[in-house]
Amino acid sequence: MGFHLCHSPSVACRLVTQPSEISFAPSTPRIYNTCTLFEPEGEVGTLTFVSRPNDAYQRILLATLKSSSIPDLQVLVKLVPRSYSREVHQHMAKNQLAPKLYGCAEVEGAPTAYVMEYLDPSIWQPLHEFLKFDATTVDLTQLRTAVDYIIDELQSEEYVHGDLRSSNIMIRTDVAEYFMDLRVIDFDWAGKAGQVCYPAERNATIQWPGEAGKPIMDDDDREMASSWLAEI
Repeated sequence: MGFHLCHSPSVACRLVTQPSEISFAPSTPRIYNTCTLFEPEGEVGTLTFVSRPNDAYQRILLATLKSSSIPDLQVLVKLVPRSYSREVHQHMAKNQLAPKLYGCAEVEGAPTAYVMEYLDPSIWQPLHEFLKFDATTVDLTQLRTAVDYIIDELQSEEYVHGDLRSSNIMIRTDVAEYFMDLRVIDFDWAGKAGQVCYPAERNATIQWPGEAGKPIMDDDDREMASSWLAEI
């Protein structure tokens, strides 16, 4: 911020300020200026934060990603303070069952920022919310088949998601009457079955397949999905 003093003898001396140009949106982080891309491996991209897509999700932000191989691209950035399974996320994205994962930014002492595909809310919606209002437009047999396919793909690599509730599955709403297009999100608990564990603290109102702090087992995802599918 620049300033100068008024030296006129007839005018009281005062501080005159000139505001500096602000290059970031309000309430967005300033420490994640760049990220390392996964493809091409090692390439650095520039992040420009725009806003939070929803104030209810304090660790989810909207940004623009740009690199030598990527023109301006709208992306979602998730700040993860603990673990996150890049491996499982990338596997599911490769099979078009998760948003594409572009890269990450690691800053010492701060959450890791994972940069991923932005699913436009005008055509993508959490399955949980969609079923509240548009369940009549969904072929339930087709939905169950699509969810089974997600779980089969996880199990093909001995992976578990660990939190496969309908709130962590996105549905493409503009095609929902004709076919199921689903994407899984939030791979914070994901990993190899029997090797990753449920957190010690979690929502106690939810009937989880396994115990808090204990390993997430191979069929836990199917059990979780079956419980909410049965309520539709």
